[in-house]
Amino acid sequence: MISKFSVKKPLTVVVAVVMVFILGIVSFTNMTTDLLPSIDLPYVMVMTNYPGASPEKVETTVTKPIEQALATTSGVENITSVSRANSSMVMLEFNQKINMDSAMIDMSGQIDLIKGQFEEGVGSPMLMKMNPDMMPVMTVSVDVNNMDIKEISTYVNNEIIPEFERIDGVASVTATGLIEEKLKITLDKNKIEDINEKVFTNVDSELHKKQQDLNKAKSELQSSKSSLETESKTQTQNLANASVELQSGKQKLESAVAAIGMSREEIIANLDNSNAALKEIQTQIKTIEELINKASQDPNYDAKDLEIKLNVLKESENKLTEGIKIAEQGVTAIDSLAQLKEKEKELESGKLTLNQELSKASAQISNGENELKKAQTQLDEARESAHKSADISGKITPDMMSKILTAENFSMPAGYLNEGEQQYLVKVGDEFSSIDELENLLLFNIDVEGIGNIYLKDVASVKIADNSDETYANINGNDGVILSFQKSSVVSTSNVTKSINKTIESLSKTDKDTHITTLMDQGVYIDMIVSSVLDNLIYGGVLAIIILLIFLKSIKPTIIIAFSIPISLLFSIVLMYFSGITLNIISLSGLALGVGMLVDNSIVVIENIYRLRNQGMSITKSAVYGAKQVSGAIFASTLTTICVFLPIVFTEGMTRQLFTDMGLTIAYSLVASLIVALTLVPAMASKILTNVDTKSHSFFDKVISVYEKLLRWTLKYKALVLLFSVALLVFCGYKTMTMGTSFMPTMDSTQMTATMNMPEDSKREDKLNLSDEFIEKVRKIDDVETVGAIENSDSGAMLGSSSSDMSFYIILKEDKSLSNKQVEKLIYEKTKDMNCEIKISASAMDMGSLGGSGIEIVIKGKELDKLQEISKDISKLLKGIDGIQDISDGMDDSSSETRVIVNKNKAMEYGLTVAQVYQEIMSAIKSETSSTNLNLGSEEYPIIIVNDNNVSKDSLSKYKIKGTKNNEEIEIKLDEIAKIDEAQSPSSINHDNQVRYMSVTASIDSDHNIGLVSRDVEDELKDYEVPNGYNIELQGENENINKSLRDLVLMIMLAIVFIYLIMVAQFQSLLSPFIVMFTIPLAFTGGLLALIITNNDLSIISMLGFLVLSGVVVNNGIVFVDYVNQLRLEGMNKKDAIIIAGKTRIRPILMTALTTILAMSTMAVGVGMGAEMTQGLAIVTIGGLAYATLLTLLVVPALYDLLHRRPLKPIVIEED
Repeated sequence: MISKFSVKKPLTVVVAVVMVFILGIVSFTNMTTDLLPSIDLPYVMVMTNYPGASPEKVETTVTKPIEQALATTSGVENITSVSRANSSMVMLEFNQKINMDSAMIDMSGQIDLIKGQFEEGVGSPMLMKMNPDMMPVMTVSVDVNNMDIKEISTYVNNEIIPEFERIDGVASVTATGLIEEKLKITLDKNKIEDINEKVFTNVDSELHKKQQDLNKAKSELQSSKSSLETESKTQTQNLANASVELQSGKQKLESAVAAIGMSREEIIANLDNSNAALKEIQTQIKTIEELINKASQDPNYDAKDLEIKLNVLKESENKLTEGIKIAEQGVTAIDSLAQLKEKEKELESGKLTLNQELSKASAQISNGENELKKAQTQLDEARESAHKSADISGKITPDMMSKILTAENFSMPAGYLNEGEQQYLVKVGDEFSSIDELENLLLFNIDVEGIGNIYLKDVASVKIADNSDETYANINGNDGVILSFQKSSVVSTSNVTKSINKTIESLSKTDKDTHITTLMDQGVYIDMIVSSVLDNLIYGGVLAIIILLIFLKSIKPTIIIAFSIPISLLFSIVLMYFSGITLNIISLSGLALGVGMLVDNSIVVIENIYRLRNQGMSITKSAVYGAKQVSGAIFASTLTTICVFLPIVFTEGMTRQLFTDMGLTIAYSLVASLIVALTLVPAMASKILTNVDTKSHSFFDKVISVYEKLLRWTLKYKALVLLFSVALLVFCGYKTMTMGTSFMPTMDSTQMTATMNMPEDSKREDKLNLSDEFIEKVRKIDDVETVGAIENSDSGAMLGSSSSDMSFYIILKEDKSLSNKQVEKLIYEKTKDMNCEIKISASAMDMGSLGGSGIEIVIKGKELDKLQEISKDISKLLKGIDGIQDISDGMDDSSSETRVIVNKNKAMEYGLTVAQVYQEIMSAIKSETSSTNLNLGSEEYPIIIVNDNNVSKDSLSKYKIKGTKNNEEIEIKLDEIAKIDEAQSPSSINHDNQVRYMSVTASIDSDHNIGLVSRDVEDELKDYEVPNGYNIELQGENENINKSLRDLVLMIMLAIVFIYLIMVAQFQSLLSPFIVMFTIPLAFTGGLLALIITNNDLSIISMLGFLVLSGVVVNNGIVFVDYVNQLRLEGMNKKDAIIIAGKTRIRPILMTALTTILAMSTMAVGVGMGAEMTQGLAIVTIGGLAYATLLTLLVVPALYDLLHRRPLKPIVIEED
């Protein structure tokens, strides 16, 4: 019906063609060009900073809480994480069907719930949705004649980067190697100590008077104490002397009393008697003396007797008097003895009183001493408290300075004041405008004579510093800056890089001293690949037209088919444009593959029209009926080819996203070719093929003759032919088991990358010298044009980038004579004696990296020590396997760690906990604190505060920590309470679904295949005894290959089912489609043979070739079986129908096969940049189609003859 319409109204067809042509050109010019299809990665990365924290600390305080919180997010399939020093990175993989925007909102809510529980110092987690546009599309280096690196940095910042940022489509420009200037405020210990000294001196002078008064009181008390001691000694001695004298007299008196032998009472009684006798004697003496006196007056009186009597009486008187005296002395002695005893009692009582008085005086002095001691203690405490309160070293900290500067460097509108109808903006504050203003910032006031206000310059030095000793970028031996460009997601990579290159040309012309060298350019690479694919497409189209000309021997039908090719292509491009498909290597490969098939439908139609015209039918009828007769067959064959890509919807991940573009592109091209074949071809044929001359085909007639004989022999020996086909299929299947596999083919390019790792104890100077040496050696290789080097920073690991010390860009000449692999070997050869580890990626744009790289063995478990032990065992196993190189046991990136093991008991003796010790050490080690920014003219300088602690690894053990003992604050050396050890620790801790793991990785040398080596690794791992609680998984590139291959095998199986169902609908038979299906294993045999002969791996791309073959090879079988059925329905017997159909259809079958084969021949040979990408697909398609076409002409007839035993009967619908 559509053919008849086209023939009747050719101008309508012309209008449609013009519209397709215009839309096609507009669509092509507006399509974005990229290397790969737009890939929507279902990944979200959560990054969190924790400055100063070890990997273990980051793991426990940051990573684990985030993992636990996000594990419940809807759609999460896998969670991996990396905990490094200072940072945590958690990667979440989602189901392909999940809405990533909704997932981001859910995750943000979960993060908000837990971030308040983080320790102080943990940054706010940042969520980032992964996007391929995050990677740079271009990298360039900038160096300028007669400028040092500092001048270059200023020039690039002020002149170069702004120019690039103005380019439409450039999202950001990242500079590496720039000298960045900061305003550095360094706290000066000496200045702070000087102020402290003045403050302490003032405080001490205030307390000096009180100390003098206290000292005077102490002196007086000491004097009293000395006097008391002296008096005590004197009185004690006097008492002792008196006691001695008393004892001596007492002894004498006691002797005298003892000599008397009488008591005092007896002596007194005797004494009374003696006195009475004495008085009587005295009376008698007195009487005698009176008598004598009288006698003297009487001379006669004889006085001798009186005198004798008187003498006797006097002698008695004398004796009596002496006795009385002695008696009195006895009484006196006795009385003295009594007195002495009284005195002895008094002496004892005096001693007791003296002791009591001395004790009382001593107690008073002791109390005085205690009071003075208390006063001294109070004075000392007051002094210490005053020193502490006056000590500014504890107040002036980086954090305090940061807060002050942030608060002072403030300017903000406060609102408006209304004054009538006029409004006045009120702005509060003013930011710092100069370094002098910053230096004279008042921090606080100390009310001490000679000190007063304390300004910033009094406690710190302020200067502008740069990072020249921390950055390195070198281009061909010259210092420079490296710029990386990221594009926005809505623009074409090619267009952006072209705009960047135009700007580079403009800048280079403006300033001849500025050299901007391209280190990596996806756009150029894409353009080369696109150009190569387009060239292959054109070559294939030309070759297809030549084949048509050879077979048809007529220019007119060839012109019709040649014209159908660009119209079909433009129609396909219009459909691609409106469905959002970009021009990339995958979609263009689909177009290139489609070129050969674009003419298939047109060939079948024009060949049938041509045949009917030669049979004498009018040109109009030939055009209409020629298209109508084959419309069912070509419609079915088109559907079978398209339907092989339908199973893509059942796959996931990279396979689906990569090959959807190819499937849609091929589908669009085939739909376009079908429409063109049923509209444009009949319309053009009705106008062009008015006169047809029958031309002889002597060569082709001979081919048909030979084919007829071979076909008759095949029908006679069907079993032999079928047995041979099956045997060859089995052989190819066996060879497949030992065939190497790969994810994506390695592509040659002009861009290579390399990394350098240094020994751990290497100095930075050694690293830079080795980098310079590497550049010098690589530049001597003939095909190398440019070598750029950058020093990698620790922060680069945040995005999972290489942890190497240096990264290199190696740019090869466009007319290079060596392949990338050969250049790689030369670099290894030239750098083998260098004291470092060099790793080279042979192509910076290698698509194989999409599937991972090399061998990766993942060991999961709990304890890091055990994981390290197992990883070392696995590394030893790998060393014995051929083809493996660059083995890493996961500890290569380990770092030296100083472990401070605090003795808890010893620390507690000084009132310190482990956490307090940690805080002290962290404060001492933390060297910089960020603050605000200072704007000086057009320049903005970030302000950092530096604490000049000068704590090194060697001095750490002697670092003093403040503690308390006996209620006194003291300083303790760290090694008194802790043990300090050196140890190796992993620089990162990895988790997979919240389980720790370590990876043993290795690369495969260029002479071995990843798939085959992986099988050897699996065999070795089977014999390794894994400890309980641990498990080992083989991952890496081979795992991704196997997963993708499984997806493709599923697609092929489903495609075969769909093809069969379509053919059942076409033939209205279950048997005929079954016969045609046998062409598929024939095609697989041919494809495998092609891979084996060309020594190619079984890659994802080559497997895609088998998928395409599934839909393409049945087309010839459909055409053949359909025509056989038509002939049998017309009454011809089965065998004759088979032979006639074979002779009739051999030409269109060979034509369609050869056009497809030759259209892909340039791709199979690998002509042009990036041809390796689609080479495997082309080889499989050519090998499978060639083998299947030859055997289709023999095996399908044999199967038809074998299986179709019943006669065909047309379905007749009787009319009422």
